[in-house]
Amino acid sequence: MDKKIFPISKYKFDNQDLLSELTDSESQILTCNKVITYFKAGQEIFKEGTTPKGVYRVKKGKVKKITATNFGTEHIFYICKENEYLGYHAILSEEDYPDSAIALLDCEVEFIPKKDFLRVVHESHFLSRRLLKTLSHEFGVFLNATKILAKYTVRERTALNLLILEEKFRVDNDSTSELEINRDDLASMVGTAKESLVRMLKDFKEEKLISTKGRIIFIEDLEGLVKATNYK
Repeated sequence: MDKKIFPISKYKFDNQDLLSELTDSESQILTCNKVITYFKAGQEIFKEGTTPKGVYRVKKGKVKKITATNFGTEHIFYICKENEYLGYHAILSEEDYPDSAIALLDCEVEFIPKKDFLRVVHESHFLSRRLLKTLSHEFGVFLNATKILAKYTVRERTALNLLILEEKFRVDNDSTSELEINRDDLASMVGTAKESLVRMLKDFKEEKLISTKGRIIFIEDLEGLVKATNYK
């Protein structure tokens, strides 16, 4: 996919290197109490409105970040892939979690306790500067996600979110991307009813932009999907 035609970086975090290039002593602080936890698909990693306990890094699998709506439903506003960090926003703001994190697929997640993370933040000017840059970038990502809901039609939003998911699920540049996501979750990302989402996917299949097998969506024509977004 031509990044000049569709700048995918506007819709994804760039925090995989958040805790890299620290000193040996700082890295030791972060790893001394680190634990690995396993979550089955659908299991909650942390919950909106609760006190943050630490920072999480997705080692394997995918995690959906959601917020509850006034209608008792959920809105998925971001999917975290391997090596992305989550949970540090609430720690830095000294507030409760503003969202929930739930395993989209079976996950292996690394956990760093809050006290260890904050100790390194306070001691490392390098990490403090990187966090400032990362948070500023993520604000733009959230703003662009909001624009998708406000600016684009259901068809365009569906195509946009399939492109975003393609980057999350891509294994290499030569293979056909396989998006393993159920229709309820994809409808939540798009911001539409499941029935409308299913109709859009049917249209895309007829246009040979995608194919499906069960819950898995195969991206067949990336450039065609970009055109379907009507991206400007």
